[in-house]
Parts: sequence; structure tokens; C-alpha cells
Amino acid sequence: MKKVSDLQNSLNEAEQKARLRDFEKDQNSFQKAEDLKKSLLEQLKEITGEDHFVGTSKDPFAREPFNQTMHRNLDLLNQIDYLTQAEGDFLFRIQPYLEFKSNAIIRREDKFKKNKKSTVDLEDDYELVQSATVSDIAEMIGKTRANTSKIMQSLKEKEILLNPEGAGQVIDNGRTVSPRTWIVNPYIMICAPRKNKVQLDRLTMRLFQNSLKNLKDQNGKKVKLPARFF
Repeated sequence: MKKVSDLQNSLNEAEQKARLRDFEKDQNSFQKAEDLKKSLLEQLKEITGEDHFVGTSKDPFAREPFNQTMHRNLDLLNQIDYLTQAEGDFLFRIQPYLEFKSNAIIRREDKFKKNKKSTVDLEDDYELVQSATVSDIAEMIGKTRANTSKIMQSLKEKEILLNPEGAGQVIDNGRTVSPRTWIVNPYIMICAPRKNKVQLDRLTMRLFQNSLKNLKDQNGKKVKLPARFF
């Protein structure tokens, strides 16, 4: 048994050394490439008198909108059976229509319209669009208005959705009503960059700052949301 153990230790040690050599090799190759790039740029500047920069090929996903799901928070909600199947289906279907940085649900035609200038980045597109009404949302996810409204009210009670009332009047389903903006809780999913810090709209953060603080499991025991980032 000792020989087998010694052999295993030797194999593990050899594998670690091999990984270290590969790492050092990659580091050396990267440094050589950086030194070569710097040398070429210096030569170009000497010849032309202008500063030059090295660019990389464009990421095909750079302008493709997407959301990020808070895995640990959603896992907790699954564990305590917080969402019904219909509510989970709604949240999955509504993801494509979240507005960048605000997490508000907006109309499909506004979310996927083409920018007039292709140089405008998604992060800098602050054109004000209309929030989606319940009727809009029902049409976008392929459900009846009555069923959609019922699910959204349930999610509102569970602090997954908010719909603060705005000023003025709008027409929804033939009725004149006060405008409302439906916003998805960013502690569950977020449509915003998260490079070094959360870059959400401050009003959205304030609206949900104290949400989901009274969660309980099936036995009535209080549980905490694993990830709170604002």
C-alpha cells in the first residue's frame, strides 16, 4: 500500500510540475508578444511621427443584449419553493424585454429596434422608450392578458416585480389609466454591466434596496438572500 501511495504522490508531483512549466511557458510567450508589439509601435512612431495602437478583432457578441441571473439567489428561491411554475415561466419569457440598466420591462419594438448610428453602444443609448403595459407583456410572451396580470400581481406580492405609478394618462386595452412601469428585481436577474461594480440605475436600486429581506423556508425559518450587491 505504501508503494502505491508513493507512486500516486510522485504522479501528483509530476503533474503539478508539468502545469507549472506550461504556465511559465504561456507567461513567457505572452511577454514576448507584448515586447514585440511595443517595439513595432515604437518603430512606427519613429517613422511616421504618429502614435499607433494595436486593435483586436471585434467580439461577435459585443453588441448582443443579454441578462445575468443571480445563481445563488435563484438557487435559494428554488430551495424554499418560492416561485410557482407559472411564475418561473413568466420570468424566463420576460428576460428579452428588460431595459438596459433600469431592469424595466419595455416594448419589444423598442428593445430590438436598430440604432440610427451603428457606432452608438448599447451602454450609451439613453433614448427614452415607453414601458410595456400588461397588454403589451401578455402579447410578447404569448399569454392571455388575464393570466399575465394574475401572475404579475403574484410576483409583485413576492417582491420580484414592482410597478411604480407614473404621471399622466395612457391608453391600455382601450382604457385610460395612469402609466405604470414594471421592473424586475435585479437581485434575481440583471440587465446591466457588472465589470467592476454594479452599473444599475440608482432609482432601480433604491426601489429594491430592502426587498426580499423576509424570506422564509417551508418550515417558517427565516433565510437570507445569499447575494446582496447594493
